[in-house]
Amino acid sequence: MFVKSSFAAIFVAVTLASSHSGTSLACEGPVTSFSGKQTIRDDLGTDGALLRDQDTSSHNADKVWYLPRYIGNTIEEYRTMDDFAAGKVLTTYRLPGSTGSGGMAWWGQGHVVYNNALYFQRFPDCLSYSYDCSNEKAQIVRYDFSLRAFTSLQALPTAQLSHWAAGPSYVYLAIDAGSVWAIGLNNGVFQLTKLNAHDLSVEEIIDTEFADPSSNMPPFISCGKFYSTVPDRAVQYGPLASRTTLIFDLATKQKDTSTRAWYCLPTEARRYFSINSRENKVYTVESNALVSYDVTFGGSYLADPATCAI
Repeated sequence: MFVKSSFAAIFVAVTLASSHSGTSLACEGPVTSFSGKQTIRDDLGTDGALLRDQDTSSHNADKVWYLPRYIGNTIEEYRTMDDFAAGKVLTTYRLPGSTGSGGMAWWGQGHVVYNNALYFQRFPDCLSYSYDCSNEKAQIVRYDFSLRAFTSLQALPTAQLSHWAAGPSYVYLAIDAGSVWAIGLNNGVFQLTKLNAHDLSVEEIIDTEFADPSSNMPPFISCGKFYSTVPDRAVQYGPLASRTTLIFDLATKQKDTSTRAWYCLPTEARRYFSINSRENKVYTVESNALVSYDVTFGGSYLADPATCAI
């Protein structure tokens, strides 16, 4: 049974897959590079999200789900990535209610699929019915594709309403070590909330004590670490790339703000950035195209972006 709850502005990072035992097969160290860009489709604009199951079981290994806009209630399923590239839809799932009028429509581009279930932020009632969002919290929803039904809903306890005039921020969800992680904001400071992947009960809340730098790229969680990045140059007039401002260890709670890890990624604004450790890939949108990069885990961080061909 779902109950009405209030909403808040949050950021949620979409991240890595794990097996049911909680150990990701690809976790051999931190995320050290993104390379090998491939364009998947260039005819869909910037508002959608491409998702693959982050569970390591094989039954959904080839499937692709696509949510066409940052607000909506119809999910497209494709048998393979080739079918997605060709536009061959296998089936669709329609969430109850219409966008902007209550119901269970999603909001943002920070969704994730894990163990044949979609996790997303429900479109806020305060925006549906045009009232003050200041006392509302974000609700995270679990939708089971096999059942074609919602199985869990959870309001995030520490993710605060956005203080920006435009209202609440979009949500990004994360899977790491078999749990759902939400990266939210409270007075501009990152709050990390660990949720049970089955019933979305709150398992842990971490206050990073680190302010959101308002980056061009969503923060992300990968293999037990939280990353916040900003666009920057190593030297004046050097190439503009992305570098870390915070690397936070979810287990030890160690906060590293001194490491300047560089990533050779274009610094254009993006709302969608989905890492999948089952495939060692990240899916994102650049220049109106859905693209993927190979993700390298382990080794040394790039210390100088001068070699980046961006």
